[in-house]
Amino acid sequence: CKEAEHMQAALDAATEAGTAAQKSVDRQRATVKEAEEALAAQRQVLSEVEAEATRAAQRGRDAAEQTRVARREAQVAYDEEQKAREELERVGPRAAELSRKLALR
Repeated sequence: CKEAEHMQAALDAATEAGTAAQKSVDRQRATVKEAEEALAAQRQVLSEVEAEATRAAQRGRDAAEQTRVARREAQVAYDEEQKAREELERVGPRAAELSRKLALR
């Protein structure tokens, strides 16, 4: 009977050890699942941040292009104004002379 009791005690101890091991495995699996979920959430956030960075970079490129276009247009307008001033300076004295001649008539 002592041997049976000893065997039962060993079986009980082995069962407890197995149960404890299973609980440990279950906790580890839960921890791994939580870590995987956290990683998936971080990947989603990273994806959103990357998408926003891409959009911001495009907005920057668009703004730079608009600035280049505006500068070209401003330069064209300035050049045209300069030509008009030069033309006015060229014909201004002649116009004044003609105006005086008309006034004398």
